[in-house]
Amino acid sequence: MSNSEATRIRLMTYNIGAVKKAGYSFEGVLSVIEELQPDILAIQESVEMVDLDDAWVRQAASIAERLGYGDHHYFGAAISMREHFTSKKAAFVDGLFEGWQDWRLGNALVSRWPFVRLGDYSKPGAPQNLPLYRPLQYEGTRDTDPRSMVIGRIDLAPFYPYLIGTHFTTLVGERTHRGRIDVNVREDAHVMRWKQAQRLLDVVQRRLLDKGEVVFLLGDLNAIPGEACMSDVLEAGGRFTRLIPDNPQPTHPKIAEPVDHILVHGGDRRIEYRCWIVDDDECRKASDHLPVVADIEVYDDRSTRAQEMGKGVYSKEVP
Repeated sequence: MSNSEATRIRLMTYNIGAVKKAGYSFEGVLSVIEELQPDILAIQESVEMVDLDDAWVRQAASIAERLGYGDHHYFGAAISMREHFTSKKAAFVDGLFEGWQDWRLGNALVSRWPFVRLGDYSKPGAPQNLPLYRPLQYEGTRDTDPRSMVIGRIDLAPFYPYLIGTHFTTLVGERTHRGRIDVNVREDAHVMRWKQAQRLLDVVQRRLLDKGEVVFLLGDLNAIPGEACMSDVLEAGGRFTRLIPDNPQPTHPKIAEPVDHILVHGGDRRIEYRCWIVDDDECRKASDHLPVVADIEVYDDRSTRAQEMGKGVYSKEVP
């Protein structure tokens, strides 16, 4: 994964939520991930369940096991049957009668390298799950889904990067609903995502970004390139660089541009990348989202290339 000049890492973000729908399977998701072999993986709409006999289903743990990464995984719930029960959500009602103690949906991180403490990379640690949006009342609908971010740090010398996985809000009607787009709903959704991006930035700006740390931000932002939550908040305000895929196609069949993204804050280092959206029959059968993958090379600020070419985040096709 490294040489004297650069550390090479494969990043991947993947919304696997469609595995709960007919025609999709978690085994398909596992096969896609195993084939791509990411070093760092952010998952959206990951599920954990526990039944009345205390038997667990943990998707993030299963992915880490398939990759051979042991216990280097973390799941952060955004929605919980136990905490957010409402009769309006069919999965909760079904779970009640099918014998589930709890059913949780959220974000997860899986890493080749162990997690360390956010503030002290010399000690083992675990990521944290932080809220970005909490409705006054959860109604079991997309419009009232709580949103969160998971943040962790990994034991990868010499820069010990930070990882953020997240999934921003989308509202019914902002794109199409019963054949039309509601412009007021679309504006509300843009404002909600802007606020969520700003809350994320508030967590990391002073302690990480202003200090030149390397941060990988991966997720389903439900925002196309150029939307304010990315261009104004994360890119301009946070100095993140969105990795532009070689094939900038949709990552969801109902949206004309990609909404799943990898962003990198290079800090005091030079980072070069190649990014692409994986689109094949296996991916289309596994989930309604396509995975986004990036191979990056992180150069130490003392490396010859960084000193000659300067710091920043650059596509390998653009010097």
